[in-house]
Amino acid sequence: MLRSLVTKLSRQWYHKLARLFTNSKKYRRCIAIDETKIKIGNKWHYIWAAIDIETWEILGIMVTDWRTSIDVIKFVRSFLPYCENKSLIKIDRAPWYKWALQRMGLQYEHETFGERNAIEGWFDILKARLEKFWKHFPSNASKESVKRRVTAFVVIYNLEVRIS
Repeated sequence: MLRSLVTKLSRQWYHKLARLFTNSKKYRRCIAIDETKIKIGNKWHYIWAAIDIETWEILGIMVTDWRTSIDVIKFVRSFLPYCENKSLIKIDRAPWYKWALQRMGLQYEHETFGERNAIEGWFDILKARLEKFWKHFPSNASKESVKRRVTAFVVIYNLEVRIS
């Protein structure tokens, strides 16, 4: 009974915290973007993330059912308001990035290692956190619920990055 109450209160707190996700608009030299695949129940979702290479601040996240160039455009538009300039975007060789970024008139660079490691490192942190969620994460969770939980985690992560 108590465990159930604590789980419920934690979930409610996490969802409220997700609403605090804000970043400031500033000059950003370089941003790395990527996506990772997660499974909830028997359905796969993709979590997209963008990280400022200099500050390690997460600028945006998005959860989708597919990985397409249209998803890239939608995702990039979600974090561009936090950039005063047209930042260089570091990407991997996934085919859905090139056309979308060209279409948007943004400068990008393919990179396997180097500065793009920031986003890969962040996904390692996220996946370690998500493994803890799965013990209490409903197998029928919606895409929106996944996004709220990841957003709440990003808020806490960004607060830690800013005070470090």
